[in-house]
This record gives sequence, C-alpha cells and structure tokens, in this order.
Amino acid sequence: MYSSNNSWKELQSLLPDKNQIDINSTPFEKYVNIDSMEIHIDEYDNNSQITVIIFHGVGGNGRLLSFFAIPLVRAGYNVICPDLPGYGFSKYSKQVTYSDWINVGSRIVETELSKSKKVFIIGLSAGGMLAYNVACRHQNISGLIVTNILDNREEKVRIYSAKNKFHAKYGIRFLNLLPSFLRTLKIPIRMVTNMNALVNDKEILNVLLKDKYGAGSSISINFLLSLMNSKPLIEPDNFKNVPILMVHPGNDLWTPVEISEMFFNKITSNKHKVILDNAGHFPVEEPGLTQMENAIYNFIEELSSTQD
Repeated sequence: MYSSNNSWKELQSLLPDKNQIDINSTPFEKYVNIDSMEIHIDEYDNNSQITVIIFHGVGGNGRLLSFFAIPLVRAGYNVICPDLPGYGFSKYSKQVTYSDWINVGSRIVETELSKSKKVFIIGLSAGGMLAYNVACRHQNISGLIVTNILDNREEKVRIYSAKNKFHAKYGIRFLNLLPSFLRTLKIPIRMVTNMNALVNDKEILNVLLKDKYGAGSSISINFLLSLMNSKPLIEPDNFKNVPILMVHPGNDLWTPVEISEMFFNKITSNKHKVILDNAGHFPVEEPGLTQMENAIYNFIEELSSTQD
C-alpha cells in the first residue's frame, strides 16, 4: 500500500516537523467494504472519545492528508483519512459517481458514530462540499469543518474550478452530450481542472502532480459530470443543526474565499470563519497552517465541552 508509494514520503521532508508522520504517529492501514468497493483507510487510533474524519478532494488521497491529521493525532484525537474511490489504494470495479463518494463518507461516519462519543468531519477543497453533504445525512455529528465549500451550480464557481473559462462555459455542456459508453473514458485531471493552483509552493506542487494516486491520476468523465451536476442534499438556508467552521486559505489561487462565501454565507447554522494568512489551496504555508490548526483545535474543544 502506501509503503510502495514515494510521493507522500517526498512531501514529508517539505513539511514542518510538527506536520510530519513519525514513529509515534504512523497510521494503521485497513480496508472496509462499502457498496461492493474496498475502501482504503489510514487510521490513527488514540482510543479517544473524539474522532475526526478528514475527506480529500479531487486529486487527493488519504495519505496526503497526513499533514492535516498529525497535529490532531498529537492533540489526542482519533483520526480517519479514507481514500475516496478513484484515488489512493481503494479498489472498485464499477463506474464511480459522486453519489458513491457521499455514500462512502456516510457509511464511515455512521460506523464511527456507533463507536465514538463525538464525531467531527473535515473536508478539504472539493472535500468541503462532500463533508457538507455527509453532514446533511448525519446531523448528529458534533461539528463540520471545511477549507472550501464550492457550489458547482454557480457559473463563477465552475470558472474558477475548471482549467480555463472555455472549459467552464462549454466543456461540461459538451461532455453532457456524450453517449454513456464514452463517459466511461478517463482523462488526466490536469486536462480539466486548474491543478497548477493546487498549492502555491512550487516544489510541493511538483511532488503532488506526479503522484499517480492523487493529482497525477485520471478521472472518468462519468464521475466528473456527476460531480459538476450535483446539488447539495440540503440547501444552505435549511442547514441548521450542525455547527460549521470554515478555515479558508487567504492566498488561495484556485478558489478564492469569495467563491466559498457564495454558499457559506447562506448557511443558517451556527458558523465561524477564519482566513488563513499566506496559505494556498493546499494550506501548508505559515502562518496560515498554524492558524488553521489552532482554529480547528479550539472549535473541537469548545463544542466537545459544551455538548457534554
């Protein structure tokens, strides 16, 4: 599994020491069966009553989330980082759609709710809306945290998400016209999304873009269409039960904060927003990285104490 993958290992040396996996914070790798798929999970078990589940976005995988997970592990929480189908080492034999992502996320949350006293969900990039949709199904979670939350129904969001304005305006329309057998074809993610803005650090970007289990992989047209044509399970003005924290990168060259605010500002639940200074879409830059870690820790601790 990830012992045979070098990309995440190369990334480690480019991260601050506090965000690197060490002998005391190495995840346990396991598979869980969900809807005829074998979902690979990195699990950091602290025997805690608080579990944090982190979802990656398009071009990510669970192991790349270790920079995000390690500070939470060292704070004493259980942390779960799944490889969503299509990425990492998860195995499947069917045509995966965005609904499968929601179903996988929901089943993992359901399992953890049966074991843990409190469950928090985190979503990075496109994982933000995924985490939101999972929270729509499980409004008994303790809190929701996102770095971005992108409503693909908005043309402005599609323009920023796509590789260029032409792809955003006409590409999806063209792909929607394709017959079903052609939609099974896979295309490199870099052909349709602005992957060059994934992270502002060029050295880290080069590592991520060559990772065949993440940003260097391909995506099926069928999955891309299901993602771009999706609608939130609950409209934001009816999302009221789950507290939400948005820790948005302040120097996000892919999806700037105003793109996420289009959806976030409509949410009627108890919500908070923290802008991460100097941080890019993959928020590894300081001081934003530490600001994010502190904001998440304070959010979890405050809700955990008030919900007891």
